[in-house]
Amino acid sequence: MEDKLVSVIIPTYKRPLKLSRAINSVLNQTYSNIEILVVDDNNPNTSERKETEELMSQYQNNNRVKYLRHECNKNGSAARNTGFKNSSGEYIMLLDDDDEFLSRKVEVQVKCLEAKDGSWGACYTKYKRLRNGKVDTICAENSEGNLYFEELCRNLFIQAGSNLMVRRSVFEELNGFNESFSRNQDIEFAVRLLKKYKLAYVDEMGLIYHRHLASEKRFFDMDKITNQYIENFQSYIDELSDSNKKKFYQMVNLQLFRYRLISTKNVKSSYNMIKSGEVTTINVLRYFIHLGYRKIAKKSYGFKL
Repeated sequence: MEDKLVSVIIPTYKRPLKLSRAINSVLNQTYSNIEILVVDDNNPNTSERKETEELMSQYQNNNRVKYLRHECNKNGSAARNTGFKNSSGEYIMLLDDDDEFLSRKVEVQVKCLEAKDGSWGACYTKYKRLRNGKVDTICAENSEGNLYFEELCRNLFIQAGSNLMVRRSVFEELNGFNESFSRNQDIEFAVRLLKKYKLAYVDEMGLIYHRHLASEKRFFDMDKITNQYIENFQSYIDELSDSNKKKFYQMVNLQLFRYRLISTKNVKSSYNMIKSGEVTTINVLRYFIHLGYRKIAKKSYGFKL
């Protein structure tokens, strides 16, 4: 099995202090036939670029680690694509620079895809999310098979940006990541993947996802991101049955309702979504009960409409 080379792509931007943890978690895998491609997306002449270069110098004699530098800051999607273009592995994995693999992750995912036929394009494992070093959430998602609609609804909680192992042929067919996306990059990629291929689940804890502290959060405009997302996938949405189309918009609008009410404290805008029929009162109640239970139980999984 170890004759299959696995390429792990780690894009990095403004987090040099956390990068070594991610790299070392890959070097410490039980599966050894791995190459690591660290793609530095920091602008040249910045302190982050200098610190990253200093950190990477400790790996310069390790032939399993490649260090690639962008000439200017692009984005995470571009960094992942740069990593892929310089990779050689039969299987491709992605790891955010502040996350880490548990020691058997690569081994169990290679075993999974080796046992599946080509209709299975990727696989994922369980994960746990840590906040301030303490477990905040455990993955309770265990779905597998044809999950295209769930992913299109942004309702499949698999942490695709650090959790997928993808066949190289599939990554090539999809032409990598869409570099126009500033957020939801992993979801956008997973939607296109799952439109054509099945997703397998490996019942083992394989990933630690580190949640940012409040001071480290990168703020975003959920309305703008959602509009871009819908525009990008309008042709996919148009192909849905009438009932699934209705479910799609209800799910996306519930996500927007939550963002407007909780993140921006815009009560009037949230109320207007109910008044206009963009969301129903019963679904809002069910959705917030679901969110409340998830928080209490410390579990992460999608909402069933």
